[in-house]
Amino acid sequence: MASSGSFSGSICSGHYVLRIDWSQAQNVSANTSTITAKIYLVNDWRLDIGARTANTISIGGTSQGFTSPAVTTTGEHLLNTVTQTVTHESDGSKSISISAVFSFAATISGTYYSTISASANITLDSIPRASDVSMPTGTMGSSVAITITPASSSFTHTLTYTFGSLSGTISTKTTATTVNWAPALTMANQLPNATSGTGTLKCTTYSGNTAVGSKSITITLKVPTTVVPSLTSLTAARVNGTVPSSWGIYVQTKSKATLTINGAAGSYGSTITGYSITGGGFSSTSSSFTTGFLNTSGTITFTATVTDSRGRTSAAKTVSISVVAYSAPSFASYLSQRCNSSGTVTNDGTYVRGLVDFTYSSCSSKNTITTATYYKKSSATSWTNASKAFSDNTAFTFGGSLTTESSYDIKYTLTDAFTTISVIDTVSTASVVMDFKAGGTGVAIGKVAENNGFDVDMATEFRSTVKIDGTATFGGDVVGIPHSYYGTCATAASTSIKVVTCAHFKKEVGAVVTILMTYANTVASPRLNINSTGASYLSYGNVTKSGAYRWLAGSMLTVMYTGSYYEVLSIGATWVPTVAGASTTYNAREGYFTYASGVVTLSFTANGSFLSTTTTSTALEVTGFPFTNASAGVAAGGGVAYGAYLGTNATSHFHGWVISSGASAISGRNGTKSAANLQMLGYLYNNPSTNFNLSGTIQMRVI
Repeated sequence: MASSGSFSGSICSGHYVLRIDWSQAQNVSANTSTITAKIYLVNDWRLDIGARTANTISIGGTSQGFTSPAVTTTGEHLLNTVTQTVTHESDGSKSISISAVFSFAATISGTYYSTISASANITLDSIPRASDVSMPTGTMGSSVAITITPASSSFTHTLTYTFGSLSGTISTKTTATTVNWAPALTMANQLPNATSGTGTLKCTTYSGNTAVGSKSITITLKVPTTVVPSLTSLTAARVNGTVPSSWGIYVQTKSKATLTINGAAGSYGSTITGYSITGGGFSSTSSSFTTGFLNTSGTITFTATVTDSRGRTSAAKTVSISVVAYSAPSFASYLSQRCNSSGTVTNDGTYVRGLVDFTYSSCSSKNTITTATYYKKSSATSWTNASKAFSDNTAFTFGGSLTTESSYDIKYTLTDAFTTISVIDTVSTASVVMDFKAGGTGVAIGKVAENNGFDVDMATEFRSTVKIDGTATFGGDVVGIPHSYYGTCATAASTSIKVVTCAHFKKEVGAVVTILMTYANTVASPRLNINSTGASYLSYGNVTKSGAYRWLAGSMLTVMYTGSYYEVLSIGATWVPTVAGASTTYNAREGYFTYASGVVTLSFTANGSFLSTTTTSTALEVTGFPFTNASAGVAAGGGVAYGAYLGTNATSHFHGWVISSGASAISGRNGTKSAANLQMLGYLYNNPSTNFNLSGTIQMRVI
């Protein structure tokens, strides 16, 4: 590029030269240049010609004629000066051609020359147009620097933006090369579902008052991290259940709480898309929910947050409630002795001296305990109310009509606002060394003979072999023989406290009970209440377990009392597996499962015939397991089912089964390994009408 220059053409070996000297004068605002061309004839041989009018010059495609003066000497002669305005391209660039023809019309050394011409292609200096602009990613509400690179130091610039439906001016005809801009925080309303977005920044360049060009760039603006949803508060409302409303307190295992998120709102255009409430072992994704029964006492803190359409989470709000401890009344000890009317213990007394040690939960002095005493002859079926209340660990006397010839059952009852429990004790007949029943049908040692047969109420030591041919019933402690009981339970699956009826049961450490469960269990925290001795949770490894879906209807549940929980020893029940496979029919299927020490053992049999008309390799599935990962917490591990018999076709063969982690089906498979959690152990190859029998066992550990 150049703003001036010179070019020429000649005849007669350069003795006559036509030279054009040109120069450029820019009009920046008009984006034009004026080209001035001076046309010279330079000769070092004599020449004598008159003025010429048939001369032409073309500048940038525009041709014009000019007149030249007479030339009669040697030297440099200015023939004419010509100007022409040309318009540049929109980016300020311009290339032109200049050509000139001089009417020479003279004979030199016998040769006639009509013209001398000269031409050149010229790239003019560009006229500055639009300036460059740049901007880094900005954050709404914070300043960001916009950099302008001017095309000319004399230019001014106007900056404007568009963002979503918004537009505005940042600066007008500024001379600065750095402009600081703080995008308004309200621009976040344009991004209700995103944390950043793009818009357009336009820089318009001015020369004086004339816009000479513009450039636009894409800009990115972020919503600041401080723009998050909010909630006003989290509130808790008491759900009394069986707790008297007048108490005005939360009671462990009896009360619930309704948690409500208040005033949830998005920020700068966002909307609320999610809720979270956690605490006390409960969680919810709703704006309001009611907990289950509160199983812990003390202060329980619930925490709530909300999430908006930008995926941002609010600051947490909390609410705390105080839960009063509660457990069912319980007997620590009890003693019933014959006495006289003044309460003095005597073996032939007709009164009873009772001494009961018990505990109950006062629930911040809201709960009260009511005591009652009953007695009956051991042979009778109906009880007599002694109309005698008792206090903890304080001796009291009742009766007066208890004959010395009969044993009596004594029942002590504790009743609070929620639970009634009873224990039964026995007072024997009057103490004698030996007594014979009238009629000679019974004899007693250490008591009065009141029943047929042999009755002993003295410490007894057998020093030789004891043989029992009939049934032996033990109602008290028998050293060396564990206490094992059998009971039944017909409580509905959805009821948390399972009421168990069990003859002779005594709630003491080590007591083992096998219970026939009429129904399955569907509640998260079941408890057993055996013979009204108080409800206790189930455990495994002496740690409370949820137990939901952990037994089927008709299961046999065996537990042992640890002093705190009923430890699950085993569960057993039948189940009905199903069998599926291509082109097959099955005649029978049966199975059972046992659960002991945290391991579920599933056993099954299935038999049938393949009905496919061609020889195929097929995959069979045994499904319908009583446990799945989703509902019963069966951990990964699985196991192999063994045993198969396939008809009479010698070409049929069976190569194993497999169960995958998290699955509820086992399948015959081809290959050796298919996926990280699925080990292939074989396949089943069947021919048309092949008969088969399958049987096997699978073990899975319960978490």
